[in-house]
Amino acid sequence: MALGTGAYNGLATADVWTLLVGQAPLEALEGSSNRFLATASIVIMNMPAWIAFGLSGFLLVHVCRVRRPRRRRFRNVN
Repeated sequence: MALGTGAYNGLATADVWTLLVGQAPLEALEGSSNRFLATASIVIMNMPAWIAFGLSGFLLVHVCRVRRPRRRRFRNVN
């Protein structure tokens, strides 16, 4: 769908989720007891897919990056 020819309509995150998982995400959210979680999930699922997956990818790259060990210098107290 995303790489096909024709007009670019964009994909919602819910569309990509359905293609990957095989079940519509909004059906599972309707029975949720937590209204805040259900509302936030609906907002995220209606975003363009590149925003939701891009931000989550950037967050994972930032959190899981390899860091150089810091050199610690201790002052000798005499």
